[in-house]
Amino acid sequence: MRRVEVAWSKMPKGGLGQSGDSIELVERPLGGLTLILADGQGSGPGARRISRMVAMRAVQLIADGSRDGAVARAVQDMLYTAREGRVTATLALLSVDLHTHTLVIARNAPCPVMVRQEGRVFYLEGHAEVIGTYRKTRPAMAELPADADSVLLTYSDGLMHAGRRYGATIEWERWESRLATLQAKDIQQFVGDLMDHALDLERDRPSDDISIMALALRGDDESALRNLHASIPY
Repeated sequence: MRRVEVAWSKMPKGGLGQSGDSIELVERPLGGLTLILADGQGSGPGARRISRMVAMRAVQLIADGSRDGAVARAVQDMLYTAREGRVTATLALLSVDLHTHTLVIARNAPCPVMVRQEGRVFYLEGHAEVIGTYRKTRPAMAELPADADSVLLTYSDGLMHAGRRYGATIEWERWESRLATLQAKDIQQFVGDLMDHALDLERDRPSDDISIMALALRGDDESALRNLHASIPY
């Protein structure tokens, strides 16, 4: 029996207030899970409303059985129509589809997806337009085998730009090396450490919302037990 490990971490701009990013987890009706990351234009409550609208529409469509590419296109059309092309957002879907036994990635975001398979780390990147501005925007799609020990990780642009105002950047080679040998069960620690590193670079007051989400597949678990842990300020 395989197990899906899911992890995410979020920090709002300035380390205070409300993040303009939304992360959601939804079960797929034919088996599997999808992680959703939406980043609304700007920051604060206005951006939060946009990202929440985008993320919850994606949740509804996935729960109804829509495939990831169709979900991304429908969410784009919804945002474009609702805001008349004047508001943008980014959207990333990371899925484990147990019906097709694949990992599915749909991306309308400038940030890449880090992938670990067979001990090798590589990126899904390249052109992927944000949603909300053009009527015919389409997602960048990828499908990979759902092999044990696979890892998918993506993030918002707050992480990509962490430290730049202080003349520093994330040393991605270091994190790639660690991810290459990471045990799937330790993905939460990896995400937490990556967030801590970004906050160190930003001196604990990030210049933009930072969000990181990841999923990993374990092949060494025979239990049907499900667990979920969350740590959320209020």
